[in-house]
Amino acid sequence: KRPNTQYYNESYALVGNPLTGEILAMSGQRLNDDKTFSDISSNLITSSFTIGSTVKGATIGVGYKYNLIERDKYITDGCVKLYFIPQKCSFKRLGRINDIKALAYSSNYYQFLIAIKLTGNTYHNNMKLNATDEHFKKYRDMLKSFGLGSLTEIDLPGEQTGIEGKTVADDLLLNLAIGQYDTYTPVEILQYINSVSTGKRMKLNIVQKIVNNKDETILENKPKILNDVDVSNDDLERIRMGMNKVLLEGTGKGFVSSELNPVGKTGTSETFYEGHNTNSNTFAGYFSKDNPQYSLVVITPNVHNKEGRNGAKYYASRKITQEITDFLKDYDNN
Repeated sequence: KRPNTQYYNESYALVGNPLTGEILAMSGQRLNDDKTFSDISSNLITSSFTIGSTVKGATIGVGYKYNLIERDKYITDGCVKLYFIPQKCSFKRLGRINDIKALAYSSNYYQFLIAIKLTGNTYHNNMKLNATDEHFKKYRDMLKSFGLGSLTEIDLPGEQTGIEGKTVADDLLLNLAIGQYDTYTPVEILQYINSVSTGKRMKLNIVQKIVNNKDETILENKPKILNDVDVSNDDLERIRMGMNKVLLEGTGKGFVSSELNPVGKTGTSETFYEGHNTNSNTFAGYFSKDNPQYSLVVITPNVHNKEGRNGAKYYASRKITQEITDFLKDYDNN
């Protein structure tokens, strides 16, 4: 019923325990032409999506790991222009930014400069990067250490990873850095935000244990660490600070009540639906920053028709996130 939402017909949500990898709730729903709903929860492990800036909590880790970021140094947000590639910018001019503010206000420019430095170059107008497989691998290794592009080892059959782009090109390296190239499944995104909270990639699981009629344990899923994230504890805390500010003052302000002291990242991706240009929105977060209890992922594919009138946008991901986090807050209080 909202303007420019005629191609928006499905949503996904997951709630987890970031400390253990346990999935507390998961759902995928599709709106049919007859206004009924169909359960498409299996897509949570088999379908993948471009998630835009939601990945930046991991991709900025490349800058920290390879000493491409000078902490607290301010620069002026802008655009980059590569050889034979249209100018690439943040969603708006963000003024003076450092590494924390770049996350809070989702600067594409800051991420582009990291990718350019990774290739051994210093940015200048109309330049060539000569990006290689190795540059893409460094990004993907970092993303996988958080869970993006890796199997989560969830206890369900048929889990897939997302789609990894095969083409190596200068502009695609920049796209990878802002979540506009590879795709990821919803459960991978949940594992990623869990990894931000703990610094460890935890196996996901739905079943805690199975007992027989004699109350004997047949199977028990205990928390399992798959790997540590590929950044130092100090750098990870820096990432958490930036993603905390996302929800307190930045692009995700209003998604989660500030009294929960949440950490998270919003993302908008350029997508297509039956030949039409659309935007899809993703949210990933957890709360609270210093005492993680719940993690949450919400995906709303094709929520905005970019060809529609007046440019009106409906942020369904914000509404869904608000309702789920308000429920969790009331649930714990009761």
